[in-house]
Amino acid sequence: MSSRHSTWPVLLCIYNLPQWLCMKRKYIMMSLLIQGPRQPGNNIDVYLSPLIDDVRTLWDSGVKVYDAYKKEHFQLRAMIFYTINDFPAYGNLSGYKVKGKKACPVCENETSSIYLKNCKKLVYMDHRRFLPREVEHRTMQTRSNPYLRVKNTVLGKRSRDKKGAIWKKKSIFWDLPYWKDLKVGHCLDVMHIEKNVCDSLLGLLLNIQGKTKDGEKVRKDMVLLYKRRNLAPQQIGDRVLLPLACYNTTLEERRQFCQCLHDIKVPSTYSSNIKRLVSLKDRKLLGMKSHDCHVLMAHMIPIAIRGLLPDDVRNTITKLCLFFNNIHSKVIDVEQLDKWEKDIYVTLCELEMYFPPSFFDIMVHLIAHIVQEIKACGPVYLRYMYPFERYMGVLKGHVRNRNRPEGSIIEGYTSEEVIEFCKGNVILNI
Repeated sequence: MSSRHSTWPVLLCIYNLPQWLCMKRKYIMMSLLIQGPRQPGNNIDVYLSPLIDDVRTLWDSGVKVYDAYKKEHFQLRAMIFYTINDFPAYGNLSGYKVKGKKACPVCENETSSIYLKNCKKLVYMDHRRFLPREVEHRTMQTRSNPYLRVKNTVLGKRSRDKKGAIWKKKSIFWDLPYWKDLKVGHCLDVMHIEKNVCDSLLGLLLNIQGKTKDGEKVRKDMVLLYKRRNLAPQQIGDRVLLPLACYNTTLEERRQFCQCLHDIKVPSTYSSNIKRLVSLKDRKLLGMKSHDCHVLMAHMIPIAIRGLLPDDVRNTITKLCLFFNNIHSKVIDVEQLDKWEKDIYVTLCELEMYFPPSFFDIMVHLIAHIVQEIKACGPVYLRYMYPFERYMGVLKGHVRNRNRPEGSIIEGYTSEEVIEFCKGNVILNI
């Protein structure tokens, strides 16, 4: 509600419920509310300590609970399966540095990064190392347990990090006795990964001012890295002209792309009205939300680019969109996961051949690890941020006094819980 005030709710959902209920608003519990005006950052462990103590009790001895259906008491035990959060919060919770040369929390020290001298940014490329041996002579080594690397790290926030260290603290989650045995403790947020990739892709294809990954500095870096002198910027008088690359579109092609999206009609509740996001005059898309990017990546972009761009570039973009469409399926064939993993590695390598290096930020690199998490944690739709983002919108609606937003949220949340409890008891007594 305000860029000067940041309030962090800590939400819990129950995975023992059926899949169609565990992410519903009724079964999401707000266990903590970290007050503002500033975000907790790496000090979040201080606020999580009471919750971790309760979770340890639930794991060690359990809590005696009454079962209203069987009308008997039983010993309730519980554990934290994994955390779901965006990428910056991933670094605060796990203690891993998600910025810099080794920003990938899965690759860690094996992260391959390149610094672009002219753009002055780090990019993460060289996805050939992920390819199977029959495709490429080199393959990625199996990642060892991260507990072996953080067990000697100081618990909590440190005052000063060692030079070159990739772990900035030892997370409080390591206090849980089972945490070191989990394959994935902190999940990658597919929702924000997809949104960032969609924004980068549309910015590049439509040459949107401020969002495009192409430009004079990028072309200079391409000459330095790949010796592509045919794409070098040309100085003609006071103007700098950029030769057309395979990923560039003409004004007519951008108009056709936007016109296609403008004319698409979808069933009610399928998505928002995409027509409102398209500006035919400026030939760009405006005001896209996370779910809009999901619908565009999974379904609409392959339709809109038909007949545009060279065949190889268009086919590669279509394969990237097909990958996002596959991973969002609610029913996944386990035998297909290895094929999806291999295909996305090949797709990322093909993108490196066609797209400028500035396109490959950390979000594009994290695509390579999504299938690994599906194998360990199950379908992606059970780890969406969408239900929690909607729930945060509900919490914002409770705010009546903007000078004390946390108090308003707690009052509104408590009132809802009490009403729900009383309503349930009335129905049960009847």
